[in-house]
Amino acid sequence: MKWISVSGIREAEAIAFAQRNLPSYTAMCRAGAAVARRAQRIVALANLRTIVVLAGPGNNGGDGFVAARCLAEDGYQVELCLTCVPSRLKGDAARAWHDLQAVGVRTRILPSGDAWQESPWLDPAVAPRRALIIDALLGIGSRGVPVGSVAAAIHWINGTSPTCPVLSVDVPSGLDADAGTAPGEAVRADATITFSRPKLGFSNPAARPYIGDLTVADIGIPSDLLDAHCQDASDGVELIAAPEIRNILRPERRLDSHKRAYGHACIIGGCERYPNAPILSALAAYRAGCGLVTLSVNPCSRPAAAHWVPEAIFADALTPATDLSDYDALAIGPGMGRFDALAFDLLKALVSDPSAPRTVIDADALTALAELRQRGWAPDGSALRLILTPHPGEAARLLGCTPAEVQSDRPAAARAIAANYHAIAVLKGHNTLVAEPGGRVRMCMGGNPGMATAGTGDLLTGLIAGLLARGLGTEDAACLGVYHHALAGDAAAFIHGQESLIASDLFATLRL
Repeated sequence: MKWISVSGIREAEAIAFAQRNLPSYTAMCRAGAAVARRAQRIVALANLRTIVVLAGPGNNGGDGFVAARCLAEDGYQVELCLTCVPSRLKGDAARAWHDLQAVGVRTRILPSGDAWQESPWLDPAVAPRRALIIDALLGIGSRGVPVGSVAAAIHWINGTSPTCPVLSVDVPSGLDADAGTAPGEAVRADATITFSRPKLGFSNPAARPYIGDLTVADIGIPSDLLDAHCQDASDGVELIAAPEIRNILRPERRLDSHKRAYGHACIIGGCERYPNAPILSALAAYRAGCGLVTLSVNPCSRPAAAHWVPEAIFADALTPATDLSDYDALAIGPGMGRFDALAFDLLKALVSDPSAPRTVIDADALTALAELRQRGWAPDGSALRLILTPHPGEAARLLGCTPAEVQSDRPAAARAIAANYHAIAVLKGHNTLVAEPGGRVRMCMGGNPGMATAGTGDLLTGLIAGLLARGLGTEDAACLGVYHHALAGDAAAFIHGQESLIASDLFATLRL
């Protein structure tokens, strides 16, 4: 999904409202309802019941009014703070305010900086200590340094308790949606829900600390209008976002389904030092909806696998002569440790045989692949069968450079890996990238630093392998796996906090 400028989204909306039979208030109601759904997900995960909506005078505030009404009607305890007098509201925002009054939401009106100074919320004993804060203060058209009551509200949001997650509407208030910079203080959101397409400024790395987990919601603006006004980021990287992801996999299952209909994946890995990594991968493959998962693992992994993945099948160690026709996808490397000669030969056979199942290569198998490349192996360009999932250190070994060089230009590194190995390259880390050999790169803006812990990479490997086994193409499996892996990590962080997050926490929040 490409990015869109403020002028681009304005032009697309104007045509949709004037010529495509889409009332502007209908679009606002869809936007507010999408905010409410995202808020409900967050409060459920964080075990909250109170929601505080801070709204400004424009249409962004109108979206906040609709969200507040929807949440109140669903039984949540909602408080609203308006940063202007109601008489300043116009158009759709005024209509949304009128509709909100029928619900009876408790409202504070703080129309000036002085009013904020006198607000009881400045007293820590009165301020919300466990609530979701919804930032609907400034929209994408805002420019310059926030002033007055809005500036005071932004400052208050940033000073709230860490147990008060913040959800921004369309753009974190104070952030320039085109430039991705903050000329003054801007809201540092835990999550942002933006509408129709990601805004151009979000592609700026400087914007990402403000945005948090990014969701793109469809509010009914026709795709052809949006696509006509979209543009590339400066580095040519696109976004992996929900409206496109939703079209990759339809989870509805036929009534006459059987396990073979959903694929058979084989996970190859494990050693005495890392016996449980392939178990995490196998669990993730099953969570991906895979019908059968076989573990070809070191014997030391089997007792734990029998306990934690009783659904798994065991297989003897695979060799280059093993018949692999029963498998729809393979994952090699999780917990494998240093490669022995037999495993090295197996990897060489897998990557050299065009009839072998599509394969995810991770961990020490990536180091072995880099060594194969140095010995003269060249990828077969006839089919795109491989998905490589390196972290920056492994990427450096694949490219023969340093991790610092990889991190200095991540899109270029991802493109180089994809081209050199004729594979889908999943460059893990902050804003994981998915690159294709043709040069296309997509970015996931989900995930959080709490996922920097042992085992989360093994989950991603298994998740992608399970999706491959289900029949998805390599590009789609990589993008869908990366997206849902990040989504599960962010959901788990709302439950456990980033500091306490462990890889197995993601299983409870992993949903396709």
